[in-house]
Amino acid sequence: MTDSSQETRIKEYAKLLNNKIEDGDLLDFVTLEVKDRVLVYLNDDELDTKLKRIVARIVSGVFTESLESKDGELAHNISSVSDNGQTVSYSDKVKSYLVSTDDSELFSGFSKLLAPYRRVNVATR
Repeated sequence: MTDSSQETRIKEYAKLLNNKIEDGDLLDFVTLEVKDRVLVYLNDDELDTKLKRIVARIVSGVFTESLESKDGELAHNISSVSDNGQTVSYSDKVKSYLVSTDDSELFSGFSKLLAPYRRVNVATR
């Protein structure tokens, strides 16, 4: 399975888990970021196809943890508005969450699922 088709499946699974997640650049960014962090955690270069659903659950969790408001809806806070150019910019809560969260928190509850796939003591060249 190619990387792009694998990422597409991860995004599809994440949207099934959380129907408030919308297609777009933010979902692309979160999917790639989580996938890269999982690969680093596993000390591997390729994601095993068995892990797609686990990565999708982590992606869904990122959106839930960083954007969910008290009423359960995804909060899209507007950070700036332009009148004549009709531009609306949203805050980068998701990106901020990813940058400020360490792997132990990001993979909370998933470490045991990822452990059998983790390569330890891998010598790099």
